[in-house]
Amino acid sequence: MKSNTGWDSDGNGDNSSGFTGLPGGGRYLNGDFIDICSFGIWWSSSETSAIDAWGYNISKLNSTVLRGYFDKTIGLSVRSINCPSCTDDTTSALTLSEKLQEALDVSLESGLGVGVSATVIMPDGETWIGVSGVSHGTTSITPDMPFAAGSIAKMFTAATILLLAEEGQLTLEDSLYEWLATYQYIDSTITIRQLLNHTSGLYNFVDNDDFWTSIFSEPSMVWTPEEIILAFNRESVFSKGTDWHYSQTGYNLLRMIIEMISKSDIATVNAERFWTPLSLTNTFTLMGESLPTNTAHGWWDLDGNGTYDNFFFWPRTAFASGIGGEVFTTAEDLARWAQALFKNCTVISQASLDQMLTFHSPCTGEEYLSTGYGLGVGKFNPDLINGLEAYGHSGNAPGYAAASLYLPNYDICIGIVDNTEEGESIGVSITRLLNVITSHLEEKH
Repeated sequence: MKSNTGWDSDGNGDNSSGFTGLPGGGRYLNGDFIDICSFGIWWSSSETSAIDAWGYNISKLNSTVLRGYFDKTIGLSVRSINCPSCTDDTTSALTLSEKLQEALDVSLESGLGVGVSATVIMPDGETWIGVSGVSHGTTSITPDMPFAAGSIAKMFTAATILLLAEEGQLTLEDSLYEWLATYQYIDSTITIRQLLNHTSGLYNFVDNDDFWTSIFSEPSMVWTPEEIILAFNRESVFSKGTDWHYSQTGYNLLRMIIEMISKSDIATVNAERFWTPLSLTNTFTLMGESLPTNTAHGWWDLDGNGTYDNFFFWPRTAFASGIGGEVFTTAEDLARWAQALFKNCTVISQASLDQMLTFHSPCTGEEYLSTGYGLGVGKFNPDLINGLEAYGHSGNAPGYAAASLYLPNYDICIGIVDNTEEGESIGVSITRLLNVITSHLEEKH
């Protein structure tokens, strides 16, 4: 397929240079140009610069080399491309399900991922579930394999707090001193709301190298969330309510309050409030016990040599207990959670959801990911998702990454999980899947 156009930031031709056009067009992501034909080219450039990029999947493009010039304001001006193996676009004959599966497969191939699972719930409720890659060895990823959800668990914590508020057991304006003891470095007048939306100013203990040293040196040790705070919390980064700073410390405190009021551990609370009533049958909260045998193996570069190591057999007790419970789940359950919470409003009341979606901005230090943060929910930077509005949460945990999001303008719910700590395939997968979905919905209308 021949063309004499380049691409702009919307994937449209800018007529700046001649080249051999590739099936599928092109798009950019947060200053990174991606998605050419059926392989990924990725580079980072926040300012105008000359670049060279090579395709990862050279088997499909016969060692294709792309040379171009990137400017964030106009996109990519292609100087030259050698693509002797490119053929006409044949994707038009594929079904929506086949296009989505192809997008997922290509996304995994274009990066350094090991395995990925994704679920898309369309506006009419039609659900697509896809998997690609392996858990380990020759064991393929299956849709029912749990992955660690990482910080997506903050959504469950926030929803529990809002339910407790609806029940009259606390208010979001309650100060910490009304519920917990006084701790060094923690202002006891910080409110529950400020913990939820990360405006408390509390230090994030996950940034403390000593925390990770302890987790790795004694992975089978059982911690309480309070013990972690006492051991690894440090001086606050600003006075409460004056800025924004992502803090796991705040969510440890929230889980302590939940357990105090509920007189149950977080695993029981999550199961009774969410997993059982919403039929999230493949979701559970790990407190330190062994993982089920069908859990996807997590991968992490343990020795820093640039290759991933199988992390599945590392005891997760210290990490899981220290953060007050580690959630494991599937892509399908994450999509269904987004559907229940945001679309159907069957988790919390509409009034509570409105508070949850009142976003603080800017998200200092995290602007690349979020343009706002509400009560346990982030508003994703549109540059990451084809310029579209979406909210939900992403997460990383040792050996895993995940995302759960809702796109209100398209009424789409997405869950995606990856078994690498860096989430190698998540960003490009979401971008490709959304490109297929939005094109399909626009064609229908």
